[in-house]
Amino acid sequence: MALTKQRKQLLLLAALVALAALVWYAYFGRTQGAPGGVAFRADSYTPINAQDFSIIFKQRGNAQKTEYKPSGRNPFVASALPMVAPVTAPKPAGKPRWPDYTVQPEVIVPPQLPWKFFGYGNLPTSGAREAFLLEGEDVHIVGEGEVVLNHIRIVHIGNEKIEYEDTNTGARNSNQLEVVPGPSA
Repeated sequence: MALTKQRKQLLLLAALVALAALVWYAYFGRTQGAPGGVAFRADSYTPINAQDFSIIFKQRGNAQKTEYKPSGRNPFVASALPMVAPVTAPKPAGKPRWPDYTVQPEVIVPPQLPWKFFGYGNLPTSGAREAFLLEGEDVHIVGEGEVVLNHIRIVHIGNEKIEYEDTNTGARNSNQLEVVPGPSA
């Protein structure tokens, strides 16, 4: 007996419905109880040691509310802050005296270029002036705007003197043209 196409589809549909009912019963048909058949005992339950996070949230909130207050120190300058004398109790005197708030001026030492300025010259292509500096027996040729000794910038090369400044303090100084004795003839 040959089954028609429609009958085959009905048999397949009935088999799938039976399989779906079996799967549903396996997962949802049982009564709710302890998983795996293990009985739950109330006396064996110990709660976990959970931390009270309200303290942590309060500390975090306090940290977020803090404001930055600068101390006045410049982190890009290697020198230390000026020392402030400790405040002492005022001496009893006849007249009250106002405190002296005048700031002592800083003494800026002009920079010293230890090399001798013994001449200058012009480049033929650009016309820029360059100075000849003597250090012992070594000759250094520098132009305007160059930095020598890691902190001295050549500002101006004149006919009679060379002007330079300290890049750390901004103080300026100059050296006069010196005649260097040459080899005797």
